[in-house]
Amino acid sequence: MSQPLVRLTYASTATFQSDIKGGIESEVARVLLESRRNNPKANLGGVLHFGNGYFFQCLEGPRDQVNRVYQKISQDTRHRNVQVLSTQSVDQRLFNDWSMKYLPLEENLSRLLKTHGQKAFDPYGLDDTTIDALLYACVNGVDPVAELGQPSADQSDNALTAWWKKLFQRRK
Repeated sequence: MSQPLVRLTYASTATFQSDIKGGIESEVARVLLESRRNNPKANLGGVLHFGNGYFFQCLEGPRDQVNRVYQKISQDTRHRNVQVLSTQSVDQRLFNDWSMKYLPLEENLSRLLKTHGQKAFDPYGLDDTTIDALLYACVNGVDPVAELGQPSADQSDNALTAWWKKLFQRRK
């Protein structure tokens, strides 16, 4: 019998300076690379959102795997003040096709947050209704990294590494 699925969302504060205007911050890119490489092996998926120096992440999968990966994530030195925002049992995943979808803070997400009373993105102040609205917006949002031709999870690590190198060359 398979384990029950859970959806865990958390917030954290970056320990690195980010002044990227458009594009993707290099530390965030490293997080995505690791997530997209490791999550399929653990039967995990989710979404990562980074904006205003904050991370908002949702992990979905079997309870034991989500808990194991969250414990590892919470020890990562690239962020601090890691706080679980919500944990819930779910019947199906929102991010079934994504080992780790990425969405930057864009105008449509900023507008959504403003309708929920946030002037600037700060995930620590999100209530359950806003978390759900943000997750559903992320489901329908376009991952700009995928638009550049993200390799599928079953392609080799070499192809993924080559893709990231190509991405960073575009930023120069």
